[in-house]
Amino acid sequence: MKAENFKTAAVVTLGCPMNQVDSEYIMSGLVSRGFTLVPEEDARLIVVNTCGFLEDACRESIETILELAELKTSGKLERLIVAGCLAQRYPDDLGGELPEVDAVVGLDKRGAIPGLCESLLGFSATKSKIFSRVVSGPPHTAYLKIAEGCDNRCTYCTIPSIRGPYRSRPLEGVLEDAAGLVDLGARELILIAQDTTCYGKDGGPPLETLLDRLGVLEDLEWIRIMYTNPDNFTDSLIEALPGYPNVIPYLDIPIQHFSGRVLRRMGRKCGPDGLRRLIDAFRGKIPDLVLRTSLIVGFPGETDRDFQELMDFVEDVRFERLGAFQFSPEEGTPAARLADAVPPELVSARYDRLMEVQSGIIREFHDSLVGREFRMIIDEIEEGSHAAKGRTYMDAPDVDCTVSVTGDIPAQEAFMKIRIVSAGFYDLEAMPVSSAS
Repeated sequence: MKAENFKTAAVVTLGCPMNQVDSEYIMSGLVSRGFTLVPEEDARLIVVNTCGFLEDACRESIETILELAELKTSGKLERLIVAGCLAQRYPDDLGGELPEVDAVVGLDKRGAIPGLCESLLGFSATKSKIFSRVVSGPPHTAYLKIAEGCDNRCTYCTIPSIRGPYRSRPLEGVLEDAAGLVDLGARELILIAQDTTCYGKDGGPPLETLLDRLGVLEDLEWIRIMYTNPDNFTDSLIEALPGYPNVIPYLDIPIQHFSGRVLRRMGRKCGPDGLRRLIDAFRGKIPDLVLRTSLIVGFPGETDRDFQELMDFVEDVRFERLGAFQFSPEEGTPAARLADAVPPELVSARYDRLMEVQSGIIREFHDSLVGREFRMIIDEIEEGSHAAKGRTYMDAPDVDCTVSVTGDIPAQEAFMKIRIVSAGFYDLEAMPVSSAS
């Protein structure tokens, strides 16, 4: 058997789409050096790309590392590498407290991982061959990372200390990546960064220029913009967004809260009046717009009045998509040192109340979709059946709702036309338009 056949590796990804993109580059680097990607139980080497953003994510990362380490006795595993945000945040602790781990690689060294993998398995360094990026999700959808790091310095957030200051990726590099993904079959590109609205503000062309250039890519049908920041929208961007034909009417704007007092303690610049103006502007300019937001409940000092202001705003704006988190005091952040912590039981009660109200908003919105026709991107076709799952423009992968379709599924197509026939809180059911009565 040739030595190259012993080059087996697996990459396990935890956390956000930013990590997924990092993992895809790591996998590409491994394949370019002759590694075969296999399931964890068959791998001689595993790279765990960890999340370290929140305490719960850190705990999940540690548990995953320990579970995979057991494969050193029950499987074929010989070497275990820990990479990603947790490795960047706690490099010394991981190396000292987890003897099962063979190497800890922070974000600033992730490009060296493929070569390190060869070294740990005893192979001589090989010259990397040119290899297209490995896309780990559905073939028609891919994330396009346009920047690294963050300069916003929100008081609750660890990202600037983990991923560093904001660095826009060079325009031509982003476009080359986008063209390659489209060549691989992507029909939807999802723009991600810690703050997509900041693209180019460190000296390069603005987001509008990037969207202009992406718009000419043949076969690219949907551009979805995630992780915008209300603090950093410019008038020119607000005016330009409705004019891009393949930028879908979906916008992710995490506002975190609505009380001006809480927003100031969070270090957010856009206050209540600015948030209302921004959302009113987008609602007025973009027909059929779907707005997604993220909120934090129980930030230190949040009073009943602050929370009620948030609730009133949610009920007024009626976000079609919303995620909420209970405040977590993260080590090293200014918010972790703030006085007036909200009792955990009160935080939980407020969270439940918020989600109960939002569930009513979602149900009302979903009920309004029944009988309407949409294009759906096909994420999954159940083998041997006439069933598929996918998403309309209203939903991003993993964080939003899915559509289940039964009927004639165009197996070789990226999109199909559907009619919504029933609606639940998390999922919609539909039939192909050709067979719907």
